[in-house]
Amino acid sequence: MSLWWAFALAAAPAALVPLTGPIWRDRLPDPLPSHWDFAGRVDGTTGVGAMVTMLLVVAAVPLAAALVAVLAPGLRRRVRRAVIGIAGAVTGGTAAIWLMTVALSLDVATAAEVPSPSWHIMVLLLGAAGWGALVARACGTVPEEPAATGPPPAGLARLDLAPGQRAVWSETPPMPRAAWIALVPLLVVAVVLAVGVNAWAAAPLLVGAVAVLLMLRTRFTVDARGVTVGFGPWGRPRVRIPMREIVSAAPTTVHVFEWGGWGYRYSLDGRGRGLILRGGPGVRLELSSGRCFVATVRDPETVSALVNSLLDSARTP
Repeated sequence: MSLWWAFALAAAPAALVPLTGPIWRDRLPDPLPSHWDFAGRVDGTTGVGAMVTMLLVVAAVPLAAALVAVLAPGLRRRVRRAVIGIAGAVTGGTAAIWLMTVALSLDVATAAEVPSPSWHIMVLLLGAAGWGALVARACGTVPEEPAATGPPPAGLARLDLAPGQRAVWSETPPMPRAAWIALVPLLVVAVVLAVGVNAWAAAPLLVGAVAVLLMLRTRFTVDARGVTVGFGPWGRPRVRIPMREIVSAAPTTVHVFEWGGWGYRYSLDGRGRGLILRGGPGVRLELSSGRCFVATVRDPETVSALVNSLLDSARTP
């Protein structure tokens, strides 16, 4: 039932558009502005009915995916939550675009007289992200995965740790070069918009640049509690894989395009997760319930041996 409740929340902003359209129609110019140039002048318009239809189509696509996530058997709860949460963010964004356009256009005679958005853009972004987070939270907590049992297979590498000896591995991998391919154009265009239009016009690109930095600036840590990946300069948000869920660890070779790009990724079947920062050496953790976690690390042999040794200490009587 929590999934259906979350789906209803995701769909609610989309319903707001056609429900409020008739209420405000007599106070809106027709057509409505749909684009502004660098000087803040309207250089694109769309009819009121056409804009409502367009926004509903945009919202319908992620909502269809969210419905599949609710109904499809066998999907992991984490995948369902992600799909429904993204749908909520998209529908929240479409409603925010509609409300922003209405707020700027209300009681204005013609589209050409409508002022360009400024602070409204940040409200739009924050509103969409906040609604998506609320929808994801409404999906309920992800059930705890079953615990793995027994030590790792004997043939896997170990470290020579004394009984009771503590050991920790922690590294902050450098940002992949590919990140700058995304960051530099974002920052250049943001500067152009800030100078040519206003700072608010540059806000979405700056938010995108910060998101890239947070996603690709990470700290990877292994200790007796498990494996932890922290994002951004303060290590928040963070992802933790408890030692109780880890079956074994072994070196592997990471192929970026198998994961669809860089950053924190999910496999298509939802059973694999990865911290993919570059192609090449990495560590693969086999987890309970047939899941896995893959990460690019500097020394996968040592990381794998440490994880297996810590598992031995935790599970050997």
